[in-house]
Amino acid sequence: MNKKQLVLLVYLVVSLTFAAYAQQGGYKGPGMTPVTVEEAKNLPGYDLPRYASVILQGKIERFVMPRQYVFSDDTGEILVLIEDKIWGDVSVDENDTVEIRGVVWNQRGQWVPHYVTVQSIRKL
Repeated sequence: MNKKQLVLLVYLVVSLTFAAYAQQGGYKGPGMTPVTVEEAKNLPGYDLPRYASVILQGKIERFVMPRQYVFSDDTGEILVLIEDKIWGDVSVDENDTVEIRGVVWNQRGQWVPHYVTVQSIRKL
């Protein structure tokens, strides 16, 4: 086998490996479904744990300060914290509907009683 054939063989093996990995994907079964802002604010109540994973669909209404935005749907508003790395190449304005996945924190008695730390965002 000459060098050209060896290089081609290695290239094909690597390409097929990455293609198989990309097609694998993640969990495809039943799981979390989107909740409203009102429902998110009532998770998990006064009991521990003081946080819960959520999926929210709605709009980012406005910028508050670096990494902090107001998110809303038909049931209300909630503060969301979105780190710069989470945005990736997603660009939205107040007219775009988005889906965010994250963790809602229940901090009753605090100045900001509920907020969501966003783990992923996508435009719908």
